Amino acid sequence: MKHFFILLLILLSFACGSGLQENKSFEEYSGPIMEADSVEILYSDSAKVRVIVKASKQYDYENGDREFPNDIFIEFYEPDGTLSSTLEANSAYHTKETDIYKAEGDVEVIGYIEPRKLNSEELFWEPQKEEIYTEKFVRIQSEDQISTGTGLRAKQDFSSYRILNPSGTIYLDEQETDSIDNDNQEEVKTEASSNKQLDDSQPLPKKKNL
Repeated sequence: MKHFFILLLILLSFACGSGLQENKSFEEYSGPIMEADSVEILYSDSAKVRVIVKASKQYDYENGDREFPNDIFIEFYEPDGTLSSTLEANSAYHTKETDIYKAEGDVEVIGYIEPRKLNSEELFWEPQKEEIYTEKFVRIQSEDQISTGTGLRAKQDFSSYRILNPSGTIYLDEQETDSIDNDNQEEVKTEASSNKQLDDSQPLPKKKNL
């Protein structure tokens, strides 16, 4: 009888331990707690919309972070309502603690104040500082030149920028400048940007008079 009682205690202890282990595994779940489709997030200042974030899907996490797994499209506006720039990427992640967006995969920024296009594989956006930046390879095309390098800091409206480690600049002739999206134009190549070609289907925007 005594041995039976000891065996029973051991079995009960094992069962309790297994239950605690299962509860611990459940508590350590780090996946999304909410999912939403066709999301639109507005950032405003003085009752004026300054930024619109659009995504086909959004995951919300318990710590307040947000993930945009399929795509993200961001529009930046001037105080007068003029569209200043756009940012597009295959996916993005917003960290609540730092309030920083990390965009990844075919990242493209188009500036409308100063007509230019940025291409990279990774880009960070800080809403509080109104800045975008990266440490990755970048390719920037304006109306008359193509610049490449590694690392970049720029205003979110893309009116000004600085390539941290420039690697080359190609100056375009007048014919290329007038028709950037011409399918018959000669392909411009540099050693630094040979693996990243410009999307010819989308010409640079015309400069807006503010």
